[in-house]
Amino acid sequence: MHIPTLLWTAFVAAALSAISLKFLKTFHFVYWSPIGWTKKWNILEGDSPLLKWAVMVVMLFVLFLVLYMIMLFTTRIPPSVTSILVAVILVCATEWMISSPGSLGGAVKSISIPFLCIAAIITRFVTGTAVFMQKEFR
Repeated sequence: MHIPTLLWTAFVAAALSAISLKFLKTFHFVYWSPIGWTKKWNILEGDSPLLKWAVMVVMLFVLFLVLYMIMLFTTRIPPSVTSILVAVILVCATEWMISSPGSLGGAVKSISIPFLCIAAIITRFVTGTAVFMQKEFR
């Protein structure tokens, strides 16, 4: 495993995710706040939004580190397939936690397509890099 690639991939994916979420919220492609988790979990409620975004970037960094490590074991599956499946699972889980729909149909209807597309692009970046580096350093 190539540690600098792992760290840079996770950092870039976390930064792009935060920027994308801010873009989606600014132009009303998602109707929930990316830093709204602070109210729901009663963490950092009175602090500045900049600190909330920084904490979210750190959490995304850790998430992408873990995703990269898991994807090292999926070298036999095409990265496109893996990334789409992971993106759909992550988006469904995120939307389910945020909107708390009453049924599965309600959860599917509440999914933001732009959010799904951005999640697929970023997970494809992480998955593709992990698979390539695993094959390169065998």
